[in-house]
Amino acid sequence: MQRKLTVVLALSSLVTAGAVGVATADAAELPVYGVKSSGLDQEQAQRLQRAFGLKDVQRSEFGAVSFADEQRYQYVPTVDKGQGKPDEDGEPTTLTALDVDALRRIRAIPTDEAAKRAQEGLRAAGVLPANATPTAQHTTFELADANGRNALTTNLDTAVSYTFQLGGIPLEGEGANIRVAFDAQGVTAVSHASRTFAQAGTVKVHDLATGAQLCRKFLGADARADYVYVAPPLEEKVDKIEPSFRCTGGNADKGTAQAVTLPAAVGAELPQPTEPQPPREQTLQAQEIREVGMEGTGNCAGLPNTVANVNSFDAEAGAHGINRNFKWLDGNAWESDFKDPVFAGGDDNNWADDVDMTYWQGHGSGTGFYFTGCSNHNDTKLANTDARWGQNDVEWMSLFTCLILEDVTGGQTWAQRWGQAFRGLHQINSFTTVSYNSSNHGGKFGHYMWRNPFLWWNKPMKVRDAWAQASIDTQPADVRWATMGVYKYATGEYVNIDDYFHGKGSVGPDLLPNGWFWRISGAS
Repeated sequence: MQRKLTVVLALSSLVTAGAVGVATADAAELPVYGVKSSGLDQEQAQRLQRAFGLKDVQRSEFGAVSFADEQRYQYVPTVDKGQGKPDEDGEPTTLTALDVDALRRIRAIPTDEAAKRAQEGLRAAGVLPANATPTAQHTTFELADANGRNALTTNLDTAVSYTFQLGGIPLEGEGANIRVAFDAQGVTAVSHASRTFAQAGTVKVHDLATGAQLCRKFLGADARADYVYVAPPLEEKVDKIEPSFRCTGGNADKGTAQAVTLPAAVGAELPQPTEPQPPREQTLQAQEIREVGMEGTGNCAGLPNTVANVNSFDAEAGAHGINRNFKWLDGNAWESDFKDPVFAGGDDNNWADDVDMTYWQGHGSGTGFYFTGCSNHNDTKLANTDARWGQNDVEWMSLFTCLILEDVTGGQTWAQRWGQAFRGLHQINSFTTVSYNSSNHGGKFGHYMWRNPFLWWNKPMKVRDAWAQASIDTQPADVRWATMGVYKYATGEYVNIDDYFHGKGSVGPDLLPNGWFWRISGAS
């Protein structure tokens, strides 16, 4: 049994508190804020629905409201080309072609217009917090080749995400999440989870220099600290929030660390280590249809929420009858599990490439992800050059880490760096920016991907949409999620862009690349 962490990690932005003049090194006290209200009631949810002209919205028992248009949500025009050959497990496949001409005709509304519409709608519904500031960005589709040339960039929609402050300090987390997305026809998606606050005294806090020292205990010598308030998910009942430190930086291998938060109040308890997983046994399970594997580096990498997050993905899989082939944590998570056997020590054909989907959490960069401080079997970094996925089984590699699909690093684009990893792989799901340590991203991802329909709603999402929505729910506005795949040009222009998980909808066949790739990225 894993012990519950005593601190909720922030899902925070890169805006420093110091930039607004409040994070001074001699700070002795900062405000404590009491919760006045949490979430929207049914009447507020209905007003929100009417203000944006939505056919329906879903409201959780805790007051979080969401909507996603089934046809138009992050829509990419494609053409159904009929049935393909069964895959390696005998599962049926569907051939899907990209409609490039229709993509070129898409016209997303300007960011300033989207921000205006979002403001007007939220105000009309009476659900726009006074401390919320809009930022609008496009969800973008790209086609590029392995030589770094871009053939097409199209904005699919325009999303308005809100940032929050309390007394000039960022307020971040799943309980401070408002987002509205528009296409040319209107609203395609809404997320609303927020609280209202009033100051309720002060608390003595460590200064930023001390905060940086605390952060370095978790993230290493390059860690930095800024003040932040953490807004936990609405399902977590809280009556007040106190200041925290946002910790950012890099690990010992010069990878980018997932951001975490620590309490800033003097005398507050730091996150406690979870009980270690017993040493792994190299027994291989018999392969089954519809299975997943998962790995993550937690306490040994300074990421206190990784174990809870990987467990949340595992729990969702089990609840929906998806077999778990392996779950390796901390020192049991090995680089060799993701490395192709053509390279010394590689063993991915028995692990990451032996399941339909592998979910990973840890530190990363544009050129790979890291096991630093946790294991060295056979290396502390899975480099992009070591990845050859899909030759055996894996369709979807879901990497909850930083910067894997960033635009350019080391002079190479995302397509140049990761194109050679596609050897039958359908998608890489990850981020173009820093991501933030979460305890339930995996659970939300699994929920959206595997959920069971009820009447006309709650249908399973496409894999890429489930990844996007889980990231929207758990990451701040400046974190950009992304999905990459193969564009099989000259043989039908096929793509696996509309894949559902097996048994939840259509799935494409394995496609070997012939030089072209697609990427969708958007703001949380």
